[in-house]
Amino acid sequence: MFIKSHINFKFLEKPIFRFIIFATLIIISFPTFKFFDHFFQKIFGLNRYLHFFDLIFFSFLAFCLYKKKRFQRYFSINLSLVILYIILMRLSILFSNGELHHRAFNDLFKTTFMILLFSIFLTKNFEKNQKMIIKCFLFVFFSIALFETIVGIEQFLLQRPLGFTFLKEPIFGHEFGSSAKILLPSKLNFLTQFIPSQKGELIRAHGTFIHPNIFAGFLNISTLLSLYQLYKAKKRFFFSLFLFLQMSALILTFSRAALAAFILSASIFFLLMVLKKYDVKKMGLVFLSLLIILTAFFSSFLIERGLVGNLFKSTRAKMLDISSNNTRNSLKKVSVNMIKKHPYFGVGYRNFLIKRDEYFIEKTQRAYVHNIYLLIASQTGLFSLFVFLLLLTKMFKDTFEFSLNPLTITCLCITISFLLIGFFDHYPISTHFGNMVFFACLGFLNYSIRISKHPAYSQRAFLYQ
Repeated sequence: MFIKSHINFKFLEKPIFRFIIFATLIIISFPTFKFFDHFFQKIFGLNRYLHFFDLIFFSFLAFCLYKKKRFQRYFSINLSLVILYIILMRLSILFSNGELHHRAFNDLFKTTFMILLFSIFLTKNFEKNQKMIIKCFLFVFFSIALFETIVGIEQFLLQRPLGFTFLKEPIFGHEFGSSAKILLPSKLNFLTQFIPSQKGELIRAHGTFIHPNIFAGFLNISTLLSLYQLYKAKKRFFFSLFLFLQMSALILTFSRAALAAFILSASIFFLLMVLKKYDVKKMGLVFLSLLIILTAFFSSFLIERGLVGNLFKSTRAKMLDISSNNTRNSLKKVSVNMIKKHPYFGVGYRNFLIKRDEYFIEKTQRAYVHNIYLLIASQTGLFSLFVFLLLLTKMFKDTFEFSLNPLTITCLCITISFLLIGFFDHYPISTHFGNMVFFACLGFLNYSIRISKHPAYSQRAFLYQ
């Protein structure tokens, strides 16, 4: 009573302070989990039957059931599918054989936060302050994107890191054996006077990401959001220039999957905007002009990289790709063998890396299979893959039926872009960055669907169109 009477808690009513407290709890939760996780391991060992993660996860679900009236507004079929997806990940560890990956439970704890990310869009604070929150997010995101774009372009021109180690910029160079290189086309040998190279090889743009492919995934998101801002903006010169820089940086990653996914998802963006009768003629011409100019300017690089097929590539470029292609094919065979032997719950979440050699006659590179659908099925089983695809199918169907506006179309295209990349790479699912992109987009789509289906859900709800 003394504390309540002497401390004023009214500041908690302000959204900014609530956000600061929420963000602080999120930040400290991961090291706290790691500390208690290690403590738990010392007592019980790495136990697939009982783990510290289980105490947290099932306590949270029990609390939600106990406070059913307070939390019932968050629950829906879509959220239930997300929770079921997490539970199947946990069951895959329970039914796995042999050694467990030492990071399995730690990564599972991080993935569980996707439930929170998915449902945060249904909170009253988001409803009340939706316009302000989205504006703040876009401002922060585009500030980061501008920095990353400039860093990526400079890295390619200078062929070295820029020294942003405190931002986790990777150390790379010609002395490191890496797949993150391309060949300089013979007709462009004169560029060696301006761009440092080694034996005709150039290092692809990384940004502050560990690999150019992941950097390309980030640029896919930012470029699609720039298309949305280009539609919204009254003065479009700045975003046209920004779009030009982002597309240039995206090309300099030379990520074939990301480039193809961006062109397809951007095409879907314009198609859906036209179908919903939004005026995108001018911005469509701007986008098409930039695409033609950049494609023509970098055509020699793109041909050598194999963007138009292997027929036009040089012999040396084909030889450079052989090792990478062999690795990818071997890992695909490993995943298929895992699914055949463990179809229901897979070999265990995060266990692909440590069990891959058990499912192939030759030793394979320490990497995930470059296909998110095979990765989900091989690690957590066909049930888990079915739930994942069911969630996406239901979300897409409801969005098309109830909630197509410029922002939801953009979120939809970002999700489609990552799903397309997922046929050729694993980071949309294997990294925390990829999971955040997926579930943030799906969470916002879920919110948009809900208020479109039930306008009385919130009188204050306002879609930022």
